[in-house]
Amino acid sequence: MSRKDKSFAQLIYYMADIDKSDEQYNIYHNLYARSLDDIEAEFMHNAEYVHKRKNGVYMYHEILSITKAEHLDEAKQKALLRQIAYQYAQQRADNNLIFATLHDDHDHHLHYHFLISSNAVGDSKKKRLSKTQFDRFKKDLEKYTLEHFPELEQQVVINRQASEKLSRKGGERKRRTGKTPQRDILKNKLSHIFENAASKQEFFTALNELQLELYVRGKSIGVRDTENNRKHRIKTLGLDEAFKTMSERIELDEASNTTKQTEAQASAPHKRAQDTSNTEKTNTQTDSDFCPGQNNGSSEQTKNTADSTHFDNQNSHQEQPQEPLSDVETKTQQHKADIDSFRKSKINTTDTDEEQTNKHSSNSQQKK
Repeated sequence: MSRKDKSFAQLIYYMADIDKSDEQYNIYHNLYARSLDDIEAEFMHNAEYVHKRKNGVYMYHEILSITKAEHLDEAKQKALLRQIAYQYAQQRADNNLIFATLHDDHDHHLHYHFLISSNAVGDSKKKRLSKTQFDRFKKDLEKYTLEHFPELEQQVVINRQASEKLSRKGGERKRRTGKTPQRDILKNKLSHIFENAASKQEFFTALNELQLELYVRGKSIGVRDTENNRKHRIKTLGLDEAFKTMSERIELDEASNTTKQTEAQASAPHKRAQDTSNTEKTNTQTDSDFCPGQNNGSSEQTKNTADSTHFDNQNSHQEQPQEPLSDVETKTQQHKADIDSFRKSKINTTDTDEEQTNKHSSNSQQKK
C-alpha cells in the first residue's frame, strides 16, 4: 500500500505499538536511528530529496505474514520469520530506508509490518515495482521460504495453480445438483482439444467445429461461444495448465519442423547433384547391356569399339605369318616348282628352234 503524504509518524507509532509488537525483532534497514522520533526524522529528511509533484508517493506500507506452525515453539517461529523479513527487505528495496516490526497479536498467524521509503537513500528518483515485478517478487519469496524453512509448515499460496471458479449461481447449482451442465460440457470438450491438438491448424479447426473462437483480453485468454456470445476464461475453467502444455507442445513441434525444412533446403543442391550422378551411372549400365563385357562408356562408343575390334581382328588374321610346312607339303610344292621349271625350259627350247629354222630359211633364199 502506497502513501502520498508524509505521515511517517502515524505509521511508525502504529507499528511500534507495545501491545502488538515485539521490539527485539525490529528491523532497521539503512537506518541509524533507533528511537521512534529519530526514525521519523530520518525518513522525513530522506523524503526531501524526492522531486515534489502532485499525488507523489512518499512511502510504502507492506505486510509479510505466516501461519503459526503446530510443531514449533513461537520464539523459534519469530526468529525464522525475522530471517525471512531480512530477505524481504534486501530483495524488495535494498537501498531504501526500511523500518519493520513483528506483530504477534493474532492467535493463528505472525506478521511483519514494513515502512519503506519511496526513494533510495539520498536519491531523488523513486523506486517502484510494476505489478508484474511485485508478483514475481512475492512468488520468489514464497519459494525461498518453503525451501529453506520447511519447519514453519507453510503451504503454497501465491504459487498455487489456478483452479476452477464458479459464479454464485453456478456454485449454488453445483451444490444442489452436483454438476454444472454447460460449464462441465464445455470444459470436457476443451480439455479433449488441448490434449489431442498437434498443430495450430488442428486446434482452431476443432474450436470452429464446436462453434467457439479464441479471444485475448489483456493477459487473459478465453473462448467465446459464437451462438450465445458467452465468454469463458481458460483460467476460470481450470484449464490454464492444460492450455500451456498444449501451447508448448505445438511450439516445439513447429520449431522441429522448421529445423527439418531448413536442413532439407540446405541439402537439396547436394541431393540433386547426387541424383544426377546416379542417373548417369544408371544410363551407363543400361547401355552396357548391348555390349557384354563393357562396363563404361556410351552405346555409340561401345559400338565403335566393337567395330574397331572386329576390323583389327581381320587385319591381324591377314598379317599373321604362315606356319612351317610339313615334309609332304614341302615335296609337293617342290614337285610343282620342278614342273613349272620344265615347262619354262621347253618353251624356251621351242622358241630357239623356231628362231634357227627361220634363220636357215632366210639364208637359203639369199643364195638363190
